[in-house]
Amino acid sequence: MDVTSTQITYDISAYAQLDEQLRIKPELYLDRYFVQQFFACAIAGKRKHEEAESTDAETKDEVIPREWQYVRMAPNKLCVIGLASSHPLLDPELRKHIGDVIKVEFADNVKNSVIKGKRKKQSLRLMPSTKLCTIHTSDGKEYVVRAAVKGVLMEWNARLETDPTLVSRCPEQGFVAIIKPSTDDNQKIFSDCVPEI
Repeated sequence: MDVTSTQITYDISAYAQLDEQLRIKPELYLDRYFVQQFFACAIAGKRKHEEAESTDAETKDEVIPREWQYVRMAPNKLCVIGLASSHPLLDPELRKHIGDVIKVEFADNVKNSVIKGKRKKQSLRLMPSTKLCTIHTSDGKEYVVRAAVKGVLMEWNARLETDPTLVSRCPEQGFVAIIKPSTDDNQKIFSDCVPEI
């Protein structure tokens, strides 16, 4: 049996521009496949006066920006929840004042949720304001991450319990949870979110 082999050659230079774009912005593939929105839960109690929208000139130096989260929705409508790039924990200047992430503590109802079966009927039902976890810093500050969308918990990132710095070191791998929205209507899914910050 005589098998002839042909050598296939590729012109890599035709793809050099794509490669360069990925080097500049590694998360470029996320923009291609995911719809991204942003969520910031109302800050309650003692921290309400520290919101970024504060116009008081005396507190301008002490203002802490809103704790924005991203909601990335895949084509299959699953939503990935994590910290947006404007979150205080991801801003290098603010991290000098708030310290490093030392612990990610998931809420008991999240840790104890049963995630099994094809339709995930026993999974935890979430509202946009449902607390998923609390992130603790070395300076004693705490940041609460909320569900941001109404739906069912599909997965929570257990790696954050053993490696909490993943949240700030690599936000794409340091996502908090994956949620299946309760509806297919994008407008209802993102009712508590904004397209830009």
